[in-house]
Amino acid sequence: MGLALSVGLLSDLKKNDAEGFATFSSYFGEVNKLLTANNLPSHVEPDGVAPWDAEMFGYSGLHYLRRLAAYVDSGLELPPPGNADSSDDERLAAYFGHVTGEQPGMFKSLLRKVPRFRREFDHLIVHSDAEGFYLPLDFPDVLIANDGLQIPGGMVGSTPRLLAECDRLARILDIPAHITKDSEELWDAADSQGVGDVRWQQYGVESFTCVALREACRVSMKTGAAVVFA
Repeated sequence: MGLALSVGLLSDLKKNDAEGFATFSSYFGEVNKLLTANNLPSHVEPDGVAPWDAEMFGYSGLHYLRRLAAYVDSGLELPPPGNADSSDDERLAAYFGHVTGEQPGMFKSLLRKVPRFRREFDHLIVHSDAEGFYLPLDFPDVLIANDGLQIPGGMVGSTPRLLAECDRLARILDIPAHITKDSEELWDAADSQGVGDVRWQQYGVESFTCVALREACRVSMKTGAAVVFA
């Protein structure tokens, strides 16, 4: 089990799970309240598109890519390929600290210097890693729900913004254009993290995550349906 991506979830639920359909329809109503509060147009989630889904690399794979993005955003050279400790990486923690205004003590006590971040990967990094939505609407800042709104994950991102961030990372990783989420060579690279003749293979989990997110975003923008983390 692990994180899954879904596009067209409402369409699937309408056919197969009446209770789930009612629940997620309610969630999308809450999302629209958040959009209205931020002076953004409403999102109409279609319920008649062909569902698309993808399994991520467990629940940890997303953190591999987020860690890489945090290094890129602060102008550093790429770190070594990620591992099981990627979610606890100090540079990634510092990115979150920059967002919240709380800097990790490590940078204050050891480096005496707070890293500079351009905040160009917010839609990838500032979002729940287990549930929530990305909408096929273009807005610059991740939307944070107040306590009165029942939105899974509490944060809503923009599909085109997430796609742009992942496209940038794909170029840095030199991911070939023909690679898809179902490519056997991509799965092989993810299963042999740190090994390979070229960069995208060495960063196998990061590449796997990036490819899956990009495909989800493209389907979202084509169909008008949200990307759902589940």
